[in-house]
Amino acid sequence: MNDQLTPINKDHLKKLIRAELELTWFDNKSSSPDMSWVTPTVLETLFTELITHTRGNQSKAARMLGLNRGSFSKKLNQITSNKLGLVESL
Repeated sequence: MNDQLTPINKDHLKKLIRAELELTWFDNKSSSPDMSWVTPTVLETLFTELITHTRGNQSKAARMLGLNRGSFSKKLNQITSNKLGLVESL
């Protein structure tokens, strides 16, 4: 059994998302909050932190996500291009 702590506290992540949604829970005017920023932000953070953590080793970073290196590399290129403003959407 793996007794290591997970690098991401899932409960904390859930609390952050719920806190963002809670702002509109009782407000009928804005009952559909804009959460479109969550996925791109999480992906950008995850991929850039993994590539930093693995000291640029894309194969190792890809394995940590359960992806092949090609898929990881493609997504990383999309993220870095988007971050630099070269691509408008992921």
